[in-house]
Amino acid sequence: MTNPHTLFLNGDITTLDDAVPHATALVVRDGRIVFVGDDEDAEAFAGAGAARTDLSGRCVVPGFCDAHLHVFWWGLLLTRQADLTGADSIDEVLVWLSDTARMSDKSGTGDGWILGRGFDQDKLRENRFPTRTDLDRVSTTRPVLITRVCGHAAVANSAALALLTDDERALGEPESGLYTETAIAAIRRYVPPMTNAESDDAVSQALTLALSRGFTAVGTLLDTPEQMGAYLRLKRAGKLPPVRVSAHPPHKAAVGSLAENGIATGFGDEFLRYGGAKLFTDGSLGARTAYLAAPYSDDPAHPDNRGIRIYDPEALKGMALDAQNKGWQLVIHAIGDQAVRETLDAIEYALDRSDRDNTYHRHRVEHASILPPDLLERMARRKILGVLQPQFVTSDTWSGERVGAERAANTYPFRRMLDAGIPLALSSDCPVEIADPFLCLAAAVFRHPWSPDECLTMREALRLYCVGGAYAAFAETERGSLSVGKFADFVTISGDLFACETREAVTALSVETVFVGGRQVWAS
Repeated sequence: MTNPHTLFLNGDITTLDDAVPHATALVVRDGRIVFVGDDEDAEAFAGAGAARTDLSGRCVVPGFCDAHLHVFWWGLLLTRQADLTGADSIDEVLVWLSDTARMSDKSGTGDGWILGRGFDQDKLRENRFPTRTDLDRVSTTRPVLITRVCGHAAVANSAALALLTDDERALGEPESGLYTETAIAAIRRYVPPMTNAESDDAVSQALTLALSRGFTAVGTLLDTPEQMGAYLRLKRAGKLPPVRVSAHPPHKAAVGSLAENGIATGFGDEFLRYGGAKLFTDGSLGARTAYLAAPYSDDPAHPDNRGIRIYDPEALKGMALDAQNKGWQLVIHAIGDQAVRETLDAIEYALDRSDRDNTYHRHRVEHASILPPDLLERMARRKILGVLQPQFVTSDTWSGERVGAERAANTYPFRRMLDAGIPLALSSDCPVEIADPFLCLAAAVFRHPWSPDECLTMREALRLYCVGGAYAAFAETERGSLSVGKFADFVTISGDLFACETREAVTALSVETVFVGGRQVWAS
C-alpha cells in the first residue's frame, strides 16, 4: 500500500503558529498539513515509504496573500495596455504609448484605441498631468486614453473626446483632456469590449505572475460582475492558475443579482469564492480626489478642493445595511479622513440596525490612509478591518505637502493601528503598486522616508501579510499559517528574511519555489 504522506525536511520554517512558531519539517496528506515539528519526529509520524522533499535549509514561510489588488487591471497591463509605470517625463510617456500603438496595430490598418496606465504626474519632470494636446502627438486619428497609476484620473486625446456627447464631455475638462473618478466611465464606454479569450488571458497571465512571486492567495476587486466569468471559464477548462482567489464584486451586483441567486460572502470553493461587496467613497490623494475634512494644502488653483464624495452619507448607510442584511462583508475604499469618517458611520449604522448576527462581520476599510486618533479608536472598538498598502508610504513622498504636516502625521499610522488592536491585512493595490512581497514587507518594516515610529517588525508584517490576509477573507482556518489542518501553501526564499537589517537586503530576496496544497507549482 502506498504511503499517502509527503515529508518536507531540513527547512528553516517560520510557521506563524504561536503553538509551534518554528520547525524544520512538515508532513502533508491530501493537500493539508498533518504534522509540524522536527525532522526526526516527522519521519516517525509519516512512516516508511513516504515521499520526501529536502528543503535544503531554506527559509520557508506561509504563502503570501495580497488582500487587495486588481487582477484584471494587472492583466490588461500585461496584455493590452502600455505600462507607463516609472516614466519620468511626458516625452517618455508618449514614446512608450507610440511603441504600444505599433505593437497593437496587428491588422496594419492604423486604427483602434491606444491605452496606457501607470503614470504619476508628481514624478514626471514637468510635474503636471499630460494633456489632450500632448496625447495628440501620439495620434490624431486613433483614440488615446491613459490612466493615472491610482486609477482615479485619466487623460484622453482629441480623437477620444470627439466620440463623446456634449453632456459626457462636460463631465471633465475637455480642454485639458483630464477626467476623474466616475467621469472616466464616460470615455471608457467607447473602448471596444474585450473578447472572452482576451479576458481569460489577462486573468491567467496576472495570476501566473502572482504565483511566481509567492502569492498563493489574493483578494481581487471586480469592476463588473461579468469579470468573474473569466475565472469561471478558466476553472471549468482546468486552466485557472493555482492561486486561492477571493473576488469582491461591486455592491450593486452583490445585493442585486448575486443575492437574488442565493450568493453571499464565502460562496465558492477553496480556489475561487466571493468575498465582500465593494464600494468606493472617494478617490485618491495622488489625483486630489480623496475626500478630506478640510481642503488640500497644495492646490492653490482650487483653494476649496476637499476631493470627491461619491455617495451621500445617508445613502451610504442604506447601502451598508442592505449588504449586511444580505450576508455580504463590506469592502469599502476610503482614503481621505472625511471619507473614512462617513464609511465608519455607515458600517456602524449597519451593525447597529441589522437583525443578522454581526459578531464576526469583518467589514473592511480599504486604505484608511488618513486616520486621526478618533477614527482609529472607532475602528479598534468595532473591530473594523484595515486593509493597508505599505508601498504607498514609499511612493507618496509628496503627502506632507498635499495634506499638510498635521494630517500627514496621521497618514498610514500602521504601528498605532496594530497596537490599538485593529485587525489588519497587507496588500499592494496592484497595479497601483508592484505586487512584490519583498517590496511590501520592506516598506512596512523600514518605512522610508517618513514616520519611522510607525514601523512594524518583520514578524508583525509577515503575520499581517499571511494570517491577516486569510482573516480578512474568512479563511484563517484554512490558510495563513503552517498549522495542522491547514492547506500546505508555502514558499521557499533565497535568504533569511529575519536577518535582513536594511530595506535593500529585503528587496534583494526572491522566491525560489512555491507549493500549493503540498504540490510544487512554481520554481525559479
